[in-house]
Amino acid sequence: MPKLQLTKRNIDQQTPFPESGQVDYWDTELKGFCLRVGKDSKTFYVKVDVLDPATGKYKSVKGKLGRYGEITPDMARKKAPEIMAKLRAGKPAEDAPIPTLRTLYKKYIEVKNLKPSTAAAYKIYFENEKGAKFSTWMDVPAPELLQMLRPDVVIGRYQEVLSLSGKGAASNAFKMLQAIINYGMILYPQYIGRNPVKVITDAELWPEIKTRITCIEPEQFMIFHNALLSFPAIHRDCYLFALYQGLRPDEAHSLRWVDVDLDKKLFDLTWKDSKTKHRGVLPLSRQTTEILKRRHAVVQEGDVYVFPSVAARSTRGHVVLRADKLREKTGLDITPHSLRRTFIQIGERRLRIARESVKFLTNHVDRSVHGQHYAHIGVEDVRAPLQAITNEIERLMVQGAGGKTVELATAQASGRLNRNN
Repeated sequence: MPKLQLTKRNIDQQTPFPESGQVDYWDTELKGFCLRVGKDSKTFYVKVDVLDPATGKYKSVKGKLGRYGEITPDMARKKAPEIMAKLRAGKPAEDAPIPTLRTLYKKYIEVKNLKPSTAAAYKIYFENEKGAKFSTWMDVPAPELLQMLRPDVVIGRYQEVLSLSGKGAASNAFKMLQAIINYGMILYPQYIGRNPVKVITDAELWPEIKTRITCIEPEQFMIFHNALLSFPAIHRDCYLFALYQGLRPDEAHSLRWVDVDLDKKLFDLTWKDSKTKHRGVLPLSRQTTEILKRRHAVVQEGDVYVFPSVAARSTRGHVVLRADKLREKTGLDITPHSLRRTFIQIGERRLRIARESVKFLTNHVDRSVHGQHYAHIGVEDVRAPLQAITNEIERLMVQGAGGKTVELATAQASGRLNRNN
């Protein structure tokens, strides 16, 4: 450890840049004060020995003072005792910058294990130019933000979002904001001592959002089927695939060819399994097998997804089942998830199929005692129930609610198949 009186003349003349590694030059006058010389920089540091309460032993702790050139040796020497005192007291050498809402948001997203759909929602409300709800608050330092967010300000912004974007968006956005600030209270208690969003709870302003229970009623199936004809065939096939298999929208539109086995009439959703939603291997019905064969006939090199997007601006690579388009085309109060509820209704209520079979087909975990301990069923056990459900759905779409159950021709293509159809 070379020693040197750290003056400007000595630093310029006697501290060359090493070819590799770094060299610490310790000041001959102030103990613990040094200049670290790297390949292309010279930086002032201090080092002190502090007692580690966990081990009962002393350990060396370093603190950065600044780069030579940005501060002078005299400035560094004057600053050194202050930083040494902080280090001995167990404090950081430099005070952390005061966080902003943007800082809190980024830290929250980094540490929380959010599922992709939730992370995407946070991004819409806090980053997206069109969807962001708090853009004027994002870069305000936390102490100023808390002063600014008086109850009337928070409630005013909440009512504005409620009016422009609806109950769901207002509730989701402000509950996300509340979660972020709660996390900030843990990280920065010196700056954030309260959560201003709590005023919405205190004022009992959270909207009552009823769980959607919409599905296609028996007398609506022909309306739905006729409306599907106005969709491009690739979207029509995707909607039908979701309905016939009872899938969540993202399970249908993001289906990949690598997960399909047409010979065995199976498809595998295991890759989408998560801590909140179970996914596994499922059988294909006669109808959905024909849909996949039809899609495979027009597959192009490089297609990963069964239902690839034809839009040049698409970032996902596959089509998306959209609630607004489904309502617009059908005139029915349904969403893509309504197709899944319809499948369950047909299976459990109309055909009286065993609940454990329907749960298996819809990737629902059966948490009943019977389901957990006795109902051990596999893919082949649910193939016949699946076929019965899809036959009934097909019958309702073609014949209507009053028709008799018959074996129908499978989901026929309308018009000539091509890349866009």
